[in-house]
Amino acid sequence: MIKNEIPNYAAAHLGYSDEELQALSKVSVKFESGVVPWATWESENSSFGKTFREWAHYPKIFPLFFSSDHGVHWESRCWPNEINSPYPTFFTWNRKKNDLMRRNHNKNSYHIPHPWINYRKKHFPMLPDNRLGTLVFFPHSNATTTPVYADLDQYINDLKSLPEKYQPVVICLLSDDIEKEIHKKLRKYGVPLVTAGALNSQGFVDRFYSLLYQFKYASSSNIGSHTFYILEAGIPFFLYGPYPEYHIKGSDAVKDGKQDLRDYGDEEDIKNLEKLKELLTPITDTISPEVSSMAMEYLGINSKMSRFNGALIIWMQLVFHLDEVASLVLGRIRKSLART
Repeated sequence: MIKNEIPNYAAAHLGYSDEELQALSKVSVKFESGVVPWATWESENSSFGKTFREWAHYPKIFPLFFSSDHGVHWESRCWPNEINSPYPTFFTWNRKKNDLMRRNHNKNSYHIPHPWINYRKKHFPMLPDNRLGTLVFFPHSNATTTPVYADLDQYINDLKSLPEKYQPVVICLLSDDIEKEIHKKLRKYGVPLVTAGALNSQGFVDRFYSLLYQFKYASSSNIGSHTFYILEAGIPFFLYGPYPEYHIKGSDAVKDGKQDLRDYGDEEDIKNLEKLKELLTPITDTISPEVSSMAMEYLGINSKMSRFNGALIIWMQLVFHLDEVASLVLGRIRKSLART
């Protein structure tokens, strides 16, 4: 495969080779992460920049001068990187978090619909009829957080033993885990492996939906951003296997050791998370109205922010920060020259 070439998603059920996984997990094409430098990583990563710009009719040639949620989260905690952002404007699809950012942290916070939703409805409006099997999202790690399984062998064997209508099972890995060579540890189980590619690629959203739309069902042993994207797209999702235990080391925002949910949200948040876990635990081939309602709430679908008003806010941030555009672009040019 040519480096960074997107594999044939129609063959996703066969999985990707190690070479394909590793190539997709890196940004190696010029401007793949955007044509301008990122003012904040939160509003750009995992194709947020691409989808925010389409939602706001905002050109690729200008940076986004605001911060945002960096995924879809059950918790309402306002994180240090968000509170300390140099830009006063903040976008979130979490209604409760929006109130906290305004009330406790003096941010110009706005509750908006997640930018992926508008993008999906336009570019991936219909599920194909010929979908097959279950796409399993493997719990991912990051620089400070690692999921730990009590018995990974048993979990994989249980996946392979799911009823026939959920077969074949294919595991999807995040690029961070491919860089840590988790894919090589999973090869021994004989389950096909795939990925939606590098999170800092503006093509991540397209790869995600192109991959997901090959499957009739989706599953994971944990709740993450993928859970809400899947449900919104109309694909049944179920939790399966023991919920992984997360270990933290080296984070500036939470203490080291076993993950404590109270570091992420309050009692109300945790109660809602447990309710969602309970609703998603049965193996299913449908999406219940209650599950759909909760997913839509976490995605901000019921936001009162219109697309026009959201676009106006984004454009106004550009006006307020025009002096920074030149410095950001010059900074990128200097970095490019330094590498040559």
